[in-house]
Amino acid sequence: MKGKSILNICMILSYVLVATVIQADATIINVDINGEGNYSSIQEAIDNAQNGDTILVSQGVYQENIKVNKELRILSHSTLSGDQTKTYIIGVVPKANVFGIYSSNVTMDGFCISGGPSGTDWYESGIYLEGVQNCSLSNNMLVQNDLGISLNGSQGNYIVSNLVGIGNYGISLVDSEGNVLSNNLVVTNNQGISLNNSTNNTLMNNTAGSNAIGVFLETSQRNTLAYNLISKNEYGILGQAAESNTLVNNNLHLNDIGVYFNKSSGNTVYQNEFINFINAVDEGNNLWNSSSAGNFWHNYAGQDADRNGIGDAPYVINQTTGSIDYMPEVNETYPGINSSENIINDSNTIIVLLNKKHSTNQQNTQEETAVVEATELGQVNASLQEGPVFLRLGAEWCSKCRSMKPIIKELAAEYEGKATIMSVDLDQNPELGTYFGVKYIPDSFVIVGIEDGEYVYMQEDGNVSKDRSQARIVGLKSKQAFEKLLDLSLLNEVKDKSK
Repeated sequence: MKGKSILNICMILSYVLVATVIQADATIINVDINGEGNYSSIQEAIDNAQNGDTILVSQGVYQENIKVNKELRILSHSTLSGDQTKTYIIGVVPKANVFGIYSSNVTMDGFCISGGPSGTDWYESGIYLEGVQNCSLSNNMLVQNDLGISLNGSQGNYIVSNLVGIGNYGISLVDSEGNVLSNNLVVTNNQGISLNNSTNNTLMNNTAGSNAIGVFLETSQRNTLAYNLISKNEYGILGQAAESNTLVNNNLHLNDIGVYFNKSSGNTVYQNEFINFINAVDEGNNLWNSSSAGNFWHNYAGQDADRNGIGDAPYVINQTTGSIDYMPEVNETYPGINSSENIINDSNTIIVLLNKKHSTNQQNTQEETAVVEATELGQVNASLQEGPVFLRLGAEWCSKCRSMKPIIKELAAEYEGKATIMSVDLDQNPELGTYFGVKYIPDSFVIVGIEDGEYVYMQEDGNVSKDRSQARIVGLKSKQAFEKLLDLSLLNEVKDKSK
C-alpha cells in the first residue's frame, strides 16, 4: 500500500496549501499596497482581471470602495500563508457599500472590512451581494458597518465562518433563497441575522449573541435553523408573519425571550434547549414538538415517572392558541435541581442552572472529542446510528495526510455530539482501502446512512449518492470545505427526521 499503491496527490500542488482556492488555468494577480505586486489597488486588479482569475491581496490597509462584476477569487494573504496578519478594507465613499458583488461565482476570504455608520437615511454594507448565485464569503471580519453582510435577491450562496459585529444588521437576507449560513459569529448588533421575505435558507452552527434580536424571521418561509447557539439577546428568535420554518437542535440561552412568534403560523420547533428568562411567547399557531420529541425547558415542573426522557405532562406556552409542547424533554443531568423545586427566573439561578447543565468531567473531554481511529466497517456502522460519519483515509508517510491531522481534530471538537470524525491508516488497514476503492490520498468523505446494504454518501452539492466517486474529497482542502460537507449532512439528517 505504501508509495506506488497509493499516490500522494498532495505533492502536485506544493505551492497552494488550500487546494480549492486556485484553478490550474487561472491567472494569479497580486495586489500590494506598497507597490510590490501587479497592482496597489484591489479595484484596479479587478478591473484588469478576467473571469476565473485569482486576486491575492497582501496585508495592509486598503482605503477604497470596491465593485466586483466578474467571476473571481479574491483572497487575503493570510488565507494562503496561514499567519495572523490582517488585510483591512475601509470604505471611503459616503453612502456606498465597501464591497459590492454583482457577479455570481465570486469567492472572498480573509478580509477585515469596516465602513463606519453612514447616517440614518442610507444603510451601507460591508459586503453587499445583489442578484448573484454560488458566491462564497468566508473567514471575514466585519465591524462598524450599518449592514455587515447583505444579500438582496440572491440564491445558493455560502456565508461561512465570518465574524460580524457592532452594526445595525449583522447578516441580512432580503428576497433571497437557498443560501447557507454556517459557523458565523454575529454579536452586538441591533439585528444579528435577519431574513426578510426569504425562503429555503439554512442557518446552521451559527452563534448570535448580545444583539437586540438574535435571529429575525420576517415574512419568511420554509427556512431551517439548526444547531445554532443563540444567547444573551433581548429576543433570541423573533418571528413576524413567519410561516413553515423549522427550528431544531438550537440552544437558546439567557435571552430575555427565547422565541417569540407574532402573527406566525405553521412553524415547527423541536429538540431545542430553552434556558431563558421567558422561554417562549406564541401569539400564532405553531407546532412545538415533532412526532417523537419536544424541547428541553429549564422551568418545566412536570414529572417523568417512567424515566423515558419525556415529561408526563405537557409544557404550555399559550393555552389560548393551543401552543403546547406535548413531549417536553426531561434531562437527568441536573444534580441538586429537580422538577419539584420552584425555579425562580432570576439571572443568578439561570446561570447556575446553565453551568450545571453543561458541566463536564474535564478528564473525559479529550477522549470525547478525539478522532476515532477506524480499523473495521463495524465501527462505521455503529457510529451511523448516532449521526453522519466523516472518514479521512490516509497514511503516515503522506505529508499532506499529516498536515490534515489538526483539521480533523478541530472537526472532532466542533461536531462533537453531532457527527463522528474517523481516520483510517491504510498501511495498517489495507482492506478498507480496497473496499472504498482508494487511488489517491488523503481521501475524505461523509457517510449519512445505509440503504439496501450500501453506504449513502453526501455530495458537495447537497445531494446524496451511493456512488462514492461522486462524493469524495481528494487532497488537502480547507477546513471550510469539510465543514460545508458536514453541515449539509446534518441538514440532511434534520430533513429525514422531520419527514
